Amino acid sequence: MITQKDTNHAMKNLDGIIAKIENHIGQKEKIREDAYKTSREIIICCRKGIQQLHRKQMEEAESYMKQASAKLAQLYDITTGHADVFHTGFVENAAQEFVEIQCLYNIMKGGDLPDPDAIQTTYSAYLLGLCDVVGELRRGALDFMLEGNTTKANEYLGYMDRIYDAIMSFDYPSALVPIKKRQDMVRGLIEKTRGELVVSSVEQRIHEKTHEFHGLLDQVNEEKNNRKKKTDDTDDEDIDIDKVW
Repeated sequence: MITQKDTNHAMKNLDGIIAKIENHIGQKEKIREDAYKTSREIIICCRKGIQQLHRKQMEEAESYMKQASAKLAQLYDITTGHADVFHTGFVENAAQEFVEIQCLYNIMKGGDLPDPDAIQTTYSAYLLGLCDVVGELRRGALDFMLEGNTTKANEYLGYMDRIYDAIMSFDYPSALVPIKKRQDMVRGLIEKTRGELVVSSVEQRIHEKTHEFHGLLDQVNEEKNNRKKKTDDTDDEDIDIDKVW
């Protein structure tokens, strides 16, 4: 028969085990909170930076990019050795936002795309972030359309097509790379942008032709007025003052 004394003796290490587990989970929770906070700061910096890029405020955008880069390095440092925290999702989301602003910045500067190893992001984050760049390129193309710059809008549409062609080479299970929805999204954005660009191009040509037509009308009216004036001057010269009197 097991007595209460024997039970207490057999489980004398229980409190120590529970304390150790509680301490471990508490540390893990602290790491998770710090990582989540840092990831949110990265996303905010990147979104503010993208706004500045669209406003052509490159120096301000670069400042936000530097902050995001430093915070991303901090985020990776926080989650080192904690794969369960790293793979919760928000770390990858922050990395995708950083990829997005880096790629958009390089495209707007006319340079090559950043290498994922150079900016120290995972390949999956880079791929998904690259998909998101298409949305920002569409925004840029629409801005150019509003300005009447269809040439530049067409250039941005070309970048969108290039990215789409590249990402369509990936056909893997979503468990490896959840890219299927992004591929569909990119295709939809390109089709919509192309349609809007066609309309914008037609409207611009109509405007140009109308302006040209008005110019021709002004020229015809000017020539007509000159002929009339010349005729009036000739008539004045033919008047016989003596006959009038």
